[in-house]
Amino acid sequence: MLVLGIDTATRIASVGLVRDGEQLDEESCLAQSNHTETLLPLIARLLARSQVSLSEVQGIGVSIGPGSFTGLRIALSAVKGFAYALGQRVVAVPTLEALAHTVSDWQGHICPILDARKGEVYAALFRREPQGSLQRLTLDQVCTPHALLDRLTAPCFFLGDAVERYGDLIVERCGPEARLLLFVTHHPRGTTVAQLAWERLHRGEFDDLSTLVPSYVRRPEAEFKRAT
Repeated sequence: MLVLGIDTATRIASVGLVRDGEQLDEESCLAQSNHTETLLPLIARLLARSQVSLSEVQGIGVSIGPGSFTGLRIALSAVKGFAYALGQRVVAVPTLEALAHTVSDWQGHICPILDARKGEVYAALFRREPQGSLQRLTLDQVCTPHALLDRLTAPCFFLGDAVERYGDLIVERCGPEARLLLFVTHHPRGTTVAQLAWERLHRGEFDDLSTLVPSYVRRPEAEFKRAT
């Protein structure tokens, strides 16, 4: 089974291919504004280099959030267009979970954090078990960095774009046992999204396109304005 993975939840767009559980190739780029102009060419380059067509893709994994509201909508709109046209099955992959899966050489706590702006972060806590499995310990949440760090104990790996903004605070609060991973090397990856989607598809699981929406965790600003 050939599965395409798409992630546009952050400023780095990444797409990847997995066939029968084996990672094939990946293409990523930094968006200058948003991913509207970059996503489709990115997918086209990946497919061309891998010498496969979009019609050969049997399943699609899409990073569903939390993250950039605009980025999440762009990816999901593209995926729904592909799936309705070509009959592909779609799997929604939680962004923070996909990010946590990029850390494979560590046993213990992993905390992916993304900048939610307004002085807040999107975060979740996971633990890599000795046998290699990743266990989710919390739901995705949005909170201040201080509130998050009040509930965490070191040692812990932190990764995500919020590390750039709050790295000094993390080290101050958690001490030298806080391990910080650079976003440029540890960002959401298309192959990881594709791999997690393949695992669900292999079990016969997929999501209903008609009800699939981004996982914002907090309400978009436009909804707040309409409510006030």
